[in-house]
Amino acid sequence: MKNHTLRRIAFSLIMAGFPMMGFGQGLVDSARVIVVSGATGTQGGAVTRGLLSQGFTVRGLTRNPNSESSRALSALGAHMVRGDFDDLSSLDAALSGAYGAFSVQQYRGVGVEGEIRQSKAFADAAKRANIKHFIYTSVLYARLGTGVPQFESKRQIEDYIRNLGLPYSIVRPPSFMVNLEGTWDEANEGVYRTVFPAGMARHHIAPADIGRIVTEAFGNPGVWIGRELDIAGQQVSYADIAAAMSRQLGKVVLYEQISWEEFTAAATPTAISRDAWYLSNPVQVDMNALDQEFPGLMNVEDYLISAGWSER
Repeated sequence: MKNHTLRRIAFSLIMAGFPMMGFGQGLVDSARVIVVSGATGTQGGAVTRGLLSQGFTVRGLTRNPNSESSRALSALGAHMVRGDFDDLSSLDAALSGAYGAFSVQQYRGVGVEGEIRQSKAFADAAKRANIKHFIYTSVLYARLGTGVPQFESKRQIEDYIRNLGLPYSIVRPPSFMVNLEGTWDEANEGVYRTVFPAGMARHHIAPADIGRIVTEAFGNPGVWIGRELDIAGQQVSYADIAAAMSRQLGKVVLYEQISWEEFTAAATPTAISRDAWYLSNPVQVDMNALDQEFPGLMNVEDYLISAGWSER
C-alpha cells in the first residue's frame, strides 16, 4: 500500500478517536506540552487528536472541562483545563510551563472586534509564558485585501503576532469539508445547492488534515518557526462535489445553483460579503507543492468516506 494511502487511513482513524503512534517525521519528545485553544471545536479538536496521536502532551483549553466534548478528549489523553480568552489569569495558568500553543478564535458570538481582542489576549499570554512555538490558524484569504470582515480580522491578528516577537507559524486553511454535513439532508433527497456556479472550483480542506499539518509543524520547529503557509486539501468544482456525493450515497445528487436573490434573502450580511467576494475572486494555491510535502491530503470524496456518508 502506498505511503499516502497509509497516511490517509491513519488520520481517518485519528479523527474517529483511535490512537495511532509512530506516524510522521521529526516528532518531539512527549514531555513537551502544547496548549490547544478551542480544543472542543473543529480545528482545535483536530489538532488535539493529531498531537495526541504523536505522543505530545496536550492541554485543551475550554470554558467547560466537564462538557461531553471535553470528556471525549480527556478519554483520548488530553488534559482539559478551564480557560477564557477574556480571563487573563486563566490563560496564564493554562500556558504556564508549556512548550507550544495553538491559537484559534472565531467571530461568531463576539464579532470581529471580539475575535481580534481575544486573539491578541492569547498571543500576549503566550509571550508572557515564554512559549517556544506559537501556531496561529488564520484563513486562506487573509492577505488578499478582501474587505470581508471575517477575513480582515485575521489579517490584523496575523500582523499583531508577527510583530509581537513570538516564535510563530501561521497556517491559512480554506473552507472546511466538514461544512458539507449541513447539506446531507438535501443531498440525500437528491440535490446539492449553493450560490456558486457548478463549474466553479474552490479550495477545501478536511479538519483532520489541519490537525496533521499543525502536528507536523510542532514536530519540526526548525522548519516551521517563522513560516506562513496557505493550505488546502483539494480544489474542486461544485459539480464534482455533487458527483462525489452521488457515489457515496448510491443515488444521483444533482447540483443546483441558487440565485443571488434567493441567497441574499436568507443569508447574513457576513455571508453575503464573503460569498460575493468568492464569486469575483478566484484564488490559487500551489497544490502540487502541498501534495509533495503532505502526500495523501484528503479530497472531498475521501472526507465523505471517512464521515460515513455511504453508511447512513
